[in-house]
Amino acid sequence: MPALSLTDLRHRPVHDSQGSPAGNLEDLIVLPLGVRPSVTKFSLRRPDGEEWVLPWGLVAELPAASDLPIRLRVPLTDLNSVPLRTEEVPLGKTLLDKKVVDTARKKVVRVNDIELAESAGMLQVVGVEVGMRGLLRHLHSEPLAERIAAAFGKSLPHDVVPWDVVDPIETELSRARRQAVYTKLAKLHPADIADIMEELNPGERATVLAALDEATAAEAITEAEPEVQASVVQMMEPGKAADILEEMEPDEAADILSDLPEAKAEELLESMEREEAQEVEELLEHEEDTAGGLMTTEHVAFKPTLTAAEAVQRIRDEAKDAETIYYLYVTDPQERLLGVFSLRELILADPGRRLEEIMHADVVSVRPETALREVAELQTKYNLLALPVVSGENEMLGIITVDDVLNLILPMIWKKRAVKRFI
Repeated sequence: MPALSLTDLRHRPVHDSQGSPAGNLEDLIVLPLGVRPSVTKFSLRRPDGEEWVLPWGLVAELPAASDLPIRLRVPLTDLNSVPLRTEEVPLGKTLLDKKVVDTARKKVVRVNDIELAESAGMLQVVGVEVGMRGLLRHLHSEPLAERIAAAFGKSLPHDVVPWDVVDPIETELSRARRQAVYTKLAKLHPADIADIMEELNPGERATVLAALDEATAAEAITEAEPEVQASVVQMMEPGKAADILEEMEPDEAADILSDLPEAKAEELLESMEREEAQEVEELLEHEEDTAGGLMTTEHVAFKPTLTAAEAVQRIRDEAKDAETIYYLYVTDPQERLLGVFSLRELILADPGRRLEEIMHADVVSVRPETALREVAELQTKYNLLALPVVSGENEMLGIITVDDVLNLILPMIWKKRAVKRFI
C-alpha cells in the first residue's frame, strides 16, 4: 500500500493549530507541471457545508494513519479562502473515476486512485493507480481484500502509471487551455493516437483531436477506422474540421467526406480553402473502389527538357507536399504523361542529362474507372509503389500509392479468412 493516496486523505478531519475541528479535506489542488506536480492548495468542507480553498502551506502535519486528523499551523480565525489560479486542477474532481491516456503503454485507463508522496515538505503527485488495489481502496474494501489474498498466498497488484506519462482526458476546454493539454499524447505515432481514439466515445475523440495541432490530428484520423474518421469529423466544429481536412492528402479527405451525410460534406467543403476543396471535389466524382476514387492528385511531374540537377533542386523546393517522390513523372505542356523514372535513377544520373534521356517511356498506367482488383494486380505484377492514373487523352490525373491499395485490400482478405473459419 502506498504511503499516501488521495482516497486516504479525502474526507479526513482537519484541525487548526489549537486542535479545533476546521472541517474535512474535500480535494487536493495541483499545478500539473513537471514529473511530480506539487499540491498547491486543498479544498476544505466546513461544518456549515461551505467549501473553502486554502494554501497547502498551511498544513503543519499530515499523519500517515488515516484515523488521525490533518493539523494546520494557524488557528481558525486566521483562515481565509483563496481563489484558484486558471492553471490549477482539483485532482479528485478532474481525475478520480475518469479516463486518462497512459502514453507509455499507449492505451486509455480509468483512474481508481492517485498516489502521493511527501518530499522536502511538499506533497507531490507520483502517479495514478489503475489496478484492482486502487479500486478496492476507493470502495473502502482494500484491507479485507488484502486479508483474503494473503490467506491464499497471494498479494494485490499495485498498478501505478507515473504522472509524467499521464494525459488526462479533458472535454471542457477553453481556447487558451487547448494549447496546454495533450502534449504527451501528441508525441506518439499517429497510429498509436488512432488506437487510443478508438477507446474513447465520439465526443471525447472530437475534443481531444481538436486540441491537437492540425497536422497531428490529420495524421491520426487517417490512421483510424473509416467509421471512426467520419464520426470524429462530423462532431468537430466545422472550421477546425476543415483545417484538419486541408492537412490531409486529397484522396484521404475525399474518403472521409464520402462517408458523411451530403449536407455535412458540403458544409465542410465550403469551409475549406478553395484550391484544396476543388481537388477533393474532383476526387469525389469517382466511385470509391476505382482508380479515380483511390488516387491522390499530389504528385511530382517535370518537363522533359529539365536536367537532372534542375529536377533535384525542384524536388527540394516544391515536393514537400507530394505523397511520394519515389517515382517521378514527365509530362508535356498539356500534362500528358510521357515517361517515368525513379528517385534513385535521378540521383545516379549525370547532373547535365535531360529527363527525356533518363525516363522510361513505356509507363504502366490505369484509367479513373479501373477497378480496385485490377489496380492491385498491376501493382503486384510490376512491383510498383505507385501507379499513375491518366485520362483517355493520356492526361496525368494523379497517382495511386501501394499503401492506399493495401488499406482497402487487407480488410477484405481478413474478412474472407474470418468467414472461412466459421464455415
